[in-house]
Amino acid sequence: MAADEQRAPLPPEPLECRQKAAALLEDKYASPSEVTAWALLAVAGELAAIRREMHRKR
Repeated sequence: MAADEQRAPLPPEPLECRQKAAALLEDKYASPSEVTAWALLAVAGELAAIRREMHRKR
């Protein structure tokens, strides 16, 4: 198995994660843990972008 095949897929963009979390919040049958997971992915993606930008400015 090649190294590329072992990598996990890249997460969606932070905006997509935020939109998914917002859509799930409107769904009264959505799992709170699923909403939280999508919201955390959005925050993690935004923080990663900030870290990359700060690293470029050094």
